[in-house]
Amino acid sequence: MGSKGRMRVSKACDRCRTQKIKCSGTHPCGTCVKHKKECTYSTNFSTGGGLLFPQYKKQKLMVEPFGLPVVNRANDRDYISHLENRVQYLENLLSNNTMKTFKDPQIEEPENVELESVLIAPSSKWRWSRRHQNLLLIELCKSMYSNLSEESKQLVTLPRTQYFGWNMSGCHYVSSEELPKLPDISVDSEKYIDFFFQEINPLFAILHETVFREQVIAYDKLLREQLTLNKNVNDRDSKTNQTRLFSAKLFLVYALSIRFLEVQKPKGPSLEMLKIEEQLFKYAYKVVSILAFEWESFELIQSWLLITLYLRITHRQTSAHHALGQAITMTRAMGLGQDNPKLAVSTPYERLKAKRIFWCVYTFDRLFGLQTGRYCALRDEDVAREFPDFDFEKETQRDDWITIPAFALLQIARISNFVHTCVNDHPSLIKYQQINKELVILHDWFNSVGFRNDLLFNKGAALDAADEDGNSTRAISSMVKAQVKLHYYDLVLCIHGKVLFNYIGRRITSNGLKLEMVIDASRGIIEVLDKTNKAGLLYTPWYLVLLLLFNVGVNSIALINSGIFVEQCRTILKDTIKLLTILKKASVRNEHGKLVMKERFKMVKECVWALKMANRILTLRLEEDIRALNTIGTDHGSSDVNKQMFSQLGMSNEQGEGQSLPEKSKDEFNELLEKQLHRADEPQEMAANPAPMAGDSITPSSTASMDFSRGDPTYSVEPGEVDNLLSNLQWFDQWLDFNYDL
Repeated sequence: MGSKGRMRVSKACDRCRTQKIKCSGTHPCGTCVKHKKECTYSTNFSTGGGLLFPQYKKQKLMVEPFGLPVVNRANDRDYISHLENRVQYLENLLSNNTMKTFKDPQIEEPENVELESVLIAPSSKWRWSRRHQNLLLIELCKSMYSNLSEESKQLVTLPRTQYFGWNMSGCHYVSSEELPKLPDISVDSEKYIDFFFQEINPLFAILHETVFREQVIAYDKLLREQLTLNKNVNDRDSKTNQTRLFSAKLFLVYALSIRFLEVQKPKGPSLEMLKIEEQLFKYAYKVVSILAFEWESFELIQSWLLITLYLRITHRQTSAHHALGQAITMTRAMGLGQDNPKLAVSTPYERLKAKRIFWCVYTFDRLFGLQTGRYCALRDEDVAREFPDFDFEKETQRDDWITIPAFALLQIARISNFVHTCVNDHPSLIKYQQINKELVILHDWFNSVGFRNDLLFNKGAALDAADEDGNSTRAISSMVKAQVKLHYYDLVLCIHGKVLFNYIGRRITSNGLKLEMVIDASRGIIEVLDKTNKAGLLYTPWYLVLLLLFNVGVNSIALINSGIFVEQCRTILKDTIKLLTILKKASVRNEHGKLVMKERFKMVKECVWALKMANRILTLRLEEDIRALNTIGTDHGSSDVNKQMFSQLGMSNEQGEGQSLPEKSKDEFNELLEKQLHRADEPQEMAANPAPMAGDSITPSSTASMDFSRGDPTYSVEPGEVDNLLSNLQWFDQWLDFNYDL
């Protein structure tokens, strides 16, 4: 028997072409069917002799988000044919495997059992690099060293792990900048740390409270040792020099707590404490900047996140964006979102740190990106980790780092990713439907885990929770829960708020945009902030308070201008101005009650001015409309022309509009109407009083028993005329029940 000739096809499938194996050229090809793999052709779907799908000869295959394959939809019939082919292909895959799982594909390459351990740089720090050439020298020397005698081993030294030959510098290296000395500041450490972990950290879970408190104890011990030995604490040679990064994190905690505690005071902050806050921040920022210029670590990422939060609350957009960019860059450089080989040789707590810090950075990026309109600094390609589902208990097994507010913000960030990954600001209907479904599910989950608006700031909500063992755990602050809901409403407005352009003369069409969701979000924002105000915490300087109040005010004015949801929007606008006025009137007074600063929140004045100016423009426009309409004419004259003429409906010519006939007249009309409708039930009476036939004379008296004599009010005819006209139509009523059983 002769050898089988080599099979030639005009086009191999993507999988066979990549693996350089034979392909039958069919769709699906024989190899892909054998291995239960999806068979795809990148351009033309060849079948050897011709094209399986001729309509795609010159079309390019595109891929929409979520893996939906589409083609050029210029011809709907071609697209439908494409979908039918895909369905048939999937049915073919499933037909022989409906009762069992798919078989594993044959392993075509030898397994590299030692690959992960060989290609990981041995380092005490978390390093991630795929330049494996750097490891070859280390492994080579280790291999040769292991074969040396003990005498020979004493004569050599193994090269250290480093990037040899990075550049040709050497004449002059940039000298490292000196770390600043600890500022001579004394604060109530316990007070500020407790406040931070109660009112600030739970929202994002930047720091692991359990570990951080242990580090505080060790840090205080070092400081006491220095004082005992009468050594200068600021001496770079002292033991405390190694704790400068921790001191920077600690001072950022102090700075954030001082800002919150001072600004939310009824009489306003102490300006002296705010100066101390600034000193603490500047020290921390300088330490972090110097160290981040030279190194990378988990703690540096945490520090940049604390700096980002502080700047988002107190300073400019650019500075906050820069700090967050530092955290994101370091996160990507360390590969925290990837399936990093370093995970295989790291400790369990290192893996937990990598996970928690990555999701924290991701949450910052997605939520702050919505507020600045700068989308997706952390790319989807950098995220290989699987999103956690809504099972918080499962997520927190043997993990007391994550908090439920931070877990909730991560879910909001997950939905925000729909916005970040859109190629433009006009997603398809399918994507809007996906987003809206996720928003509804998330809202229901909020209600089930204690984030309902009506439960915020209730006394019952402040009770301590208990874990499975019955141990008391700290209750989640209502103020933190309120911020979670405000982030949720901000996401809704970011998605659906663009629908308001339709009501100001800018057409944006999409069936996925829901105006009702904008109204609900606006109501929710006012509800949350009204409860915050009643709890005496409206002055707490969370960044979304003023931002969302302004957005809600603008939304309300836009809808009032268009005449949509006017009553609801008037109420929302009134409440918005009320809350803004409270913030505007907030001043700063000293401990003796003397006015130190008239405006505690300077940006409120700008917001109030802009909203009231828009409201003034709206008012002037409405006034001009009223004058113009009055000029056209509103003298409508007597209302007699609008009076009802149907006596059988309970109205008479003499009575005014809306006045009913006596009850007796109503009863008589109902009896006559019932009689007309049920004539088939009275055959004898119908025979005794036959209906007039065609050509018979029908006088008004002959139809008095069925007085529909007032006719249609749209016809301007005399009552007698109506009788004569209407009877022509009523003549056909005798056949209403003809062939009733048909």
